[in-house]
Order: sequence, then structure tokens, then C-alpha cells
Amino acid sequence: MTLFRLLDTGHLTAAANMALDEIILEQVALGASPPTLRFLQFQPAAALVGYHQDVSLEVRTDYCAEHGIDVNRRLTGGGAILFQESALGWELFAASGEAPFIGSYETILHRICTIAAAGLSRLGIGAAFRPRNDIEVDGRKISGTGGVTITGGFMFQGTVLVENEVELFIKALRVPVEKLKKREIESLMERICFLSDLLDPVPPIAAIKEALTQEFTDQLLVEMVPGGLTEAEAALLTQELDRFTSSHWIMSRTRPASEGEAARSITQTDGGTLRVHLWPAPGGRRVREALVAGDFFAVPSRMVHDLEAALVGVPFERTALAHAVEAFLGKSEGKILGAEPGRVADAVGAASERLKLVNGTFNLSEANELFLVNVQVEELHDIRPKWLLLPYCSKHLDCPYRSVPGCDECGSCEIGWCFSLARAYDMEPITIQSFEHLMDVLRDECRFQDGLYVGSCCEAFYAKHQQEMEAVEARGLLVNLDSTTCYDLGKGTEAYKGRFDTKTTLNVQLIEKTLKYLNGSSSGV
Repeated sequence: MTLFRLLDTGHLTAAANMALDEIILEQVALGASPPTLRFLQFQPAAALVGYHQDVSLEVRTDYCAEHGIDVNRRLTGGGAILFQESALGWELFAASGEAPFIGSYETILHRICTIAAAGLSRLGIGAAFRPRNDIEVDGRKISGTGGVTITGGFMFQGTVLVENEVELFIKALRVPVEKLKKREIESLMERICFLSDLLDPVPPIAAIKEALTQEFTDQLLVEMVPGGLTEAEAALLTQELDRFTSSHWIMSRTRPASEGEAARSITQTDGGTLRVHLWPAPGGRRVREALVAGDFFAVPSRMVHDLEAALVGVPFERTALAHAVEAFLGKSEGKILGAEPGRVADAVGAASERLKLVNGTFNLSEANELFLVNVQVEELHDIRPKWLLLPYCSKHLDCPYRSVPGCDECGSCEIGWCFSLARAYDMEPITIQSFEHLMDVLRDECRFQDGLYVGSCCEAFYAKHQQEMEAVEARGLLVNLDSTTCYDLGKGTEAYKGRFDTKTTLNVQLIEKTLKYLNGSSSGV
């Protein structure tokens, strides 16, 4: 029978916990440490981004600093999480190719999540594994999971949400709206749950650990032997702690402003969001530097860095970049889970298209605020813009048209100005009252006519609904909003239904520049 070390490291800082993940993983891979089941907790609470994520896009760092919440980066991919002091983490370490890490990543994920769900069910809840990587109770997430392999070792980890502090989640994190698909939730609290929502009284942490330990013991056919850190692990923790507290580690996927503006794209895939940044070399002919970030999982994680390196020096042109991506992925043994090579190639190629928009009208920063749907840059001047779609949330809260289509053009908000602008360009202005209303307009009007719609939405809305808008096959160009959005405030569900209770601000200057550009004028505003 295989012996597993049962390791409980208690409450540690985020940096210490992240350092131990790497240390134990590497020591197990070398055979210097035994296969291990580790339990961990955090003190203080920690906002943890996935390995490939940009902290500045996922975490409200000012709020975290003000309230003593650690910010750090996991070894595993996926989205940002808040690890409260009450939450419990569990991790399995063993050599790759040895139980339980036998087979494909998907096979491993399914097996371990199913065991962990059965362990939680011992507490009296009906937990079950739900792809892609969650453990849920009655459709609500109670545990997120993920795995990573390094130097021949494999670590798979999960969380258990214990005490309900959902408000802290919303305040500390920029809620990952890309995951909250329509009809899947009515509110954030209907998407996640805590043991305190399900059981009264809440089981003590010791009972949760015992339930998980027993299930892993029974189903993996192993013997759990309590133990502590080895001398080597403890020594390495002392050596590595500074690295895991450094901005070099925590902010490693965030590029400083000194590097200049990158050409960007955002693409939703079945495996998560890809955010591509390409920096042009002097002259703009080739790629100087590339960054592929997001809440996806890559196996192994290192392959994303290798992909970025493979893009350096490639001509800054969509076809060349797409070929480079497909050639790299065709030879690589790794993959981005849930993202077909063609979709990854499209995401990288789309970023290069931004330079085509840089002209007398747009600079690169402005071009990055434009999202194209089912249309290429070179096609824009061949399609007449016919509809200007404007979000209801830019109307004043006390406006009688806030909850109904239309505008009386009273002049008190930018919606009326945009109505006049639309008519000046012989376009039909339409206020969009909800997501369902948007889809109706795209299907019933924009899809079957030879024209282009111009709309305005936030990047989070575009990321969330990109694939749904593409599926309608209407051609459009969207201008990013210029203010705090419903998603920033954790009110995406209310906005989806047309009940967002805050006014957003349209980027009227960029809308006007866009309409001038589409109508053949290259003069700035």
C-alpha cells in the first residue's frame, strides 16, 4: 500500500503557502519528499490570481491593501479567488504517472474532483463534480479546483468555502463575469455557496479535514501518515519566501506602463478568456514582445511562456501570427485546455488587427477600445453603418425612458447627443434595454440587412457575450464604455435584466471618431 504524508500546515501567509506549493511539488518530483495530502489555510485572507492572470485586471488592489488582504499568484491556472481565513484548502502531490496522477489531465481532474466531492458529501451535503473544474451542491459552487505539473511532479488542489463572506468576494475581486453565463445565475449568491449556507451548525475544520482524508484514503487505496515539513522543505521555504512576496512574482503578468501601449485582443473560449497583448518593434513590422494572459488552464503552464517566445520576431500581421501559433501548438506536447488551436490563433491574430486601425483618426490606445464582431478591419469601409445601439444604463436614473426604448433628447445626458449624431450619419439610434433585447435587435434587424451596427458596451460585457453575438452573424463594431460598469460593481445580473441602478458614461468622443472613420473621414475630433 502506498504511503502518503498527511501534512497540515495551518494558517500561513499567501506568500508562504504559494512558496510551499512549489517547494513540495519539486521535492516530491525528485523523490526527496513522499506523496502528500496537504491541508492549508490563509492568514490574513488572500486574493489569489491564476498563474496566467494579470493582477490589475482581476483584483481590487486598493481595497485589499486598505483591508489587510494579501495579494498573490497561484501556480495553477484558472480565475481569481478570495481565500478567506475560514476557508480550507486541500492539495495532493505525487510524481506524474503515479497514482492518482495517471492518464490525461481531464481524466485526473475528473477522478480527484469526484473523490473530493464524495468526501464533502460525508458532511451531509450532496456534493458532485461539475466540469470544467468545480465541485457543486445543487448547482452552486462550493469548491474550485486546478492542477499543475512541474519537473515530473503533479499537484492538484481545491478549496472548501466555509463561512459566507460573499460581500468580501465582490469587494476584493473584480468578479469574473466571463464565467457567469446567461441563465446560469440570478445573482452571485446563486452561483456559489458556503458550508454555512447548507449546514447548521457548521462542521468544525477538523471534521472537514477528516471527511476529505478518509475519502482520499479509501478511494486511492493509500495509507495517510501524519507528518510535518522535511528539513529540506523548511530550509527552502526560508530561502524562497522573498521571491513569493516580490512584485516580480505577484505582478509577473502585468506589464509596466514604461513598456508602451500593446495591441490587445480579448477572446472567449470554452476553457476561459484569452487576453493577448502584442508589442510592436520599432517600425511596427514585427512583434517585440507578447503576453497571453487569462483565466485558462495550460498543461504544462510553461507552454504559454514558450508560445509567447515563439511569437517574438514574427511579422505583425494576422496570417503570419496565426500560422506561428498553429505551428507552435502543432509541435508542442502541451495545450490550453478548452481552447482549440484555431481559436488561440484567432485570438493572437486579432490583436495584430489593432494596428490597422491606427491612422489619422485613432491612436493605438483608442483602437484597443474597439471590439469587432464578425467583421475584419479592411471590410469596415465597405459596409454602411446603419444602427447605433446605445445602452439604457447611460440614461439618468430618473429618466422616464430609463426602462423603455427611446429618448426624448432633452439634452441632459449623452444618449440624446448620440441620437442626433446617429441621424447626422443617416443611422437608426436604438436604446438597448437588456441583453435579450440586444439579441432580438441583432437577430431581427441587423442580421438580415447589408449593414453594420455600432454599439457601446464595457469590455466585461463583450467578453461575456462575445460568442453569443458572433453566433448571430450580424456584423458590428463596439466602443468600450468610459466609466464604472455594472460588472465592476457586481451587478451584472441586474444589468442583464435591464435593472442596473447606476448611470454609466458613454465614451462620446470615441463614438464620434468611430462614426467619422466608418463614413470615410480620417480627421480627428
